[in-house]
This record gives sequence, C-alpha cells and structure tokens, in this order.
Amino acid sequence: MVIVLWAGIGVLFALLPLVHWLLRARSTPLRASVAVALVLWLVLMLAVAFDQLQLRSEAELYLLYMPLAELVVLVGLWLDRRIAGPRTERPTGWPRAAGTAFHGQLTLVLAATPLLALVAFHEADLPSAKAVPEPPPGYTVLRAGKDCGSGNGATCWRTLYLAGPPDVPTAAAADRLRPRQRCETNGWLIDRRDLCTGVSTDGATIVYRVLLGGNGL
Repeated sequence: MVIVLWAGIGVLFALLPLVHWLLRARSTPLRASVAVALVLWLVLMLAVAFDQLQLRSEAELYLLYMPLAELVVLVGLWLDRRIAGPRTERPTGWPRAAGTAFHGQLTLVLAATPLLALVAFHEADLPSAKAVPEPPPGYTVLRAGKDCGSGNGATCWRTLYLAGPPDVPTAAAADRLRPRQRCETNGWLIDRRDLCTGVSTDGATIVYRVLLGGNGL
C-alpha cells in the first residue's frame, strides 16, 4: 500500500510540468508542440522505469527529467508571451493551483538536484546491463557474474565468461573482442564516472569485464 502511494505521488510529481503547461498555454501552434515534447520525455522516463528500455546511466535520466521538463515549460511560456502578448487576467482556480505547485516544485528541484547528483554519482555502482554487449557470433556465454569491491576507490563490475569460436586459440579469440581495455564517461552530462571495459583470459575462458567506479577514481 505504501509503495502504491509513493508511486502515485511520483507520477503526479512527474506530470505537473505537463499539467501546468496545458492549463497556462494559450491556443497557439506552440501549445501542441511543447505538450508533445513533454509527453515523449515522460514516456522515455517511464519506459526506463518499467524496464522497457535500458540506458547506460538510468539515474542520470531520473535526475535530468524534472529540470529539463521545467525548463521546457518556462521557455514555452516565455515564447507564448512573445507570440500572444502579455496576459491581461490573473490565473484562478486550477491554473493558479497548478502554477503555485509548479513553482514550488521548481524551487525544490533547483535545490535538491545538485545534492542528489553528488550522492548518486560519487560512489561506485553496478554498471547497467546495457553496458555489456552481446558476444559476437561464434562466442558462447558460459556464465555471467556481478560484484562490488569495498573501501576507498571501490568499483563494481559485470563479467561475462566466454568460450571462443571452435579451433581458435583463446588468446586470439580474446584479441578479437575489441577493445581489450577502454574507459569512457558513463553518462552524457552529469554522470562523469569512469566506465571501463577489459578483456582477459583465464585458461581456456575469455573474461569480458565492465567496471564502474566513483568520481574519485
């Protein structure tokens, strides 16, 4: 029951920018365009939340969703004013209530997002399954694993244990899985943690490992 309640509050919180826009925007071509953009942005977040779509840095999407949605609404209202001119009446009823809630939400998001980003993207975390590619044809997945280290500078990782193509030496089969060692940024904008990929061998087994560390690495 508690989970359902919090899920409902979260959905209402996510819908507020769209509701505010629909109640405040006037009947210009901009109204439908901004509404569609907000709906698509919301659908993307829900698809990730319900595991219909996997991203490499899902936490980054959750943190960016609200600031970007509010920014779109603020820019849209500014353009609405430029197109249709200043409003002559003050909002009342539901438009006024939605506007008050929207600006309260905006204040909360501006204060909380930097703090949440510091917490979410400072420590190591398990890499997304999206970061582990499908093995190429001829390679067989023997097993998969995941784990996290402990202490300062810890990393978390996902591992695939592979068998190479028949009649190909293990070292040569590992060499074909490029890159043998590479690091890149895990996210697009605020998730600056290092996502590293390494390929090694353990006897006749190829070890393909993806590691995600904290910002301190």
